[in-house]
Amino acid sequence: MSTAFFSTLKFLFSIGPVLFGLGFMAPVLAELMTTAGITEPFGLAPIVVGLVIGLGWGTYALVRGSWI
Repeated sequence: MSTAFFSTLKFLFSIGPVLFGLGFMAPVLAELMTTAGITEPFGLAPIVVGLVIGLGWGTYALVRGSWI
């Protein structure tokens, strides 16, 4: 395998919390908002709100080194 593949994989694992926040938490939060009937702020779509929260929480976890 090439070193480009391993360096890309290493980079993706290093930003894992951000990817988890965007790829898993964002859709879950959007569905929870829709199911609970929570009104979206500023008329945004629920997935956009979920993406913003997921990105913020994932970045926080990456910087701090913990989800809590």
